[in-house]
Amino acid sequence: MSSAKRPMSPYMLGPYYRFQITSALSILNRLTGVFMSVVTAPLLLCWLIALASGEQAYAGLAAWLGSGLGKLVIAASVFSFSFHLAGGIRHLIWDAGWMMEMPQVRLSGWLAIIGSVLLTVIVLVAGL
Repeated sequence: MSSAKRPMSPYMLGPYYRFQITSALSILNRLTGVFMSVVTAPLLLCWLIALASGEQAYAGLAAWLGSGLGKLVIAASVFSFSFHLAGGIRHLIWDAGWMMEMPQVRLSGWLAIIGSVLLTVIVLVAGL
């Protein structure tokens, strides 16, 4: 066996690797995608089924969605959609070859976060 040092991934370097906003955004983009697949899409399907099943089924689901937990799930779903949308737009900009320098990448990341929060607040306030 060779005793030559092999290159290590940044994850393995421990204190030598500084966590960056691009890393956080990548992880958050994946988490929001999973959340929409596991929670939001089935909830939307339940809403459609309740809508088609009649007044009593719809009233039951509407009561749950109006509860504290239901409102939290709706808010998380709206944020997940908003963030995923902003991330998608960000990637489309990169696919066009724009904003590829690291300062611009960081700026677009912050814009995605701020835009997602603003869009979430606007949607939730308009829905009240």
